[in-house]
Amino acid sequence: MTRQRFAALAAGLLLVLVVASQPLAELPRRIRTLVAFAPKELAVRRLGGSGTAFDRRFFSFLENARRRMPSSAKGVVILGVPWSVPVIYLASYHFAPLPVSFGYDRVPGALPVPSGWVVARYGEMPTPAGPVITLPEGALWGPVP
Repeated sequence: MTRQRFAALAAGLLLVLVVASQPLAELPRRIRTLVAFAPKELAVRRLGGSGTAFDRRFFSFLENARRRMPSSAKGVVILGVPWSVPVIYLASYHFAPLPVSFGYDRVPGALPVPSGWVVARYGEMPTPAGPVITLPEGALWGPVP
């Protein structure tokens, strides 16, 4: 079997599985959504997806922080977010391959932020003195010396 035939067979099987798992009334809405979002930038498509539905403002914060992050950053400490699986997964995925750490604002006596790391604060919180990049959803500063 040629690669093209195998790809066509796999695509057809996937289409059958999608149609079979959804109510038929849902299919036209999904097709309209695909047509509307397909030509858009990846960040816009992700913003409209279900992976960010739990907090679209948080996704916007991550995207703004990622775009303004210095290229010298060795990792990211995120402040002001709840510890939950969707938050941790989305932030870790969004900043990959940089490591992401949480909880510096919630753990008494937490270790200092590692050298070279950037701090991203989501929402309203005090920020340190020094150069801070203000984002619509928070702030970004660092890298930490």
